Amino acid sequence: MTIVTMRRDDNARRAAVWEDLVLAAHLLEAALERQSQRDGAISHSHFKLLILLSGADNHTLGLKALADTLRFSPSRVSHTIAVLERQGLVTRDRAPAGRRAYEATLTPQGRLLVARVLRAQRKEIRDVLFDNLAESETAALGTISANLIAVLDRLHV
Repeated sequence: MTIVTMRRDDNARRAAVWEDLVLAAHLLEAALERQSQRDGAISHSHFKLLILLSGADNHTLGLKALADTLRFSPSRVSHTIAVLERQGLVTRDRAPAGRRAYEATLTPQGRLLVARVLRAQRKEIRDVLFDNLAESETAALGTISANLIAVLDRLHV
């Protein structure tokens, strides 16, 4: 079923793949949101910041680095960090190198939450998706995902 009206110069196959990609991205984000809420009582948007902190050296990143990586505004990151601080999942301190710069650090409680949510995410979403792909499809998905990230980075979308 075609959702979008095609222009005369549009390629039908590209239009169909685009619709599938947009729907797949939406369904994946919705599944991750439901799972993060259920297993961590946290929005997936907030959980993304915790994931970045969990993989960083000393579980610490500057707020600017968080904003840049997720393409969030500085005010959105600051607001999110404030919420996560109140929940005891992160701490915020001045960055040693900057007068006005701040950094966030994942707390032990935050690390436990990340581990719990990721365990469920892997079992219920990630493994299920990859178990339904051939090895060559998984490799292709990795290549396509990396290419999408690179193109979207250049577009600043």
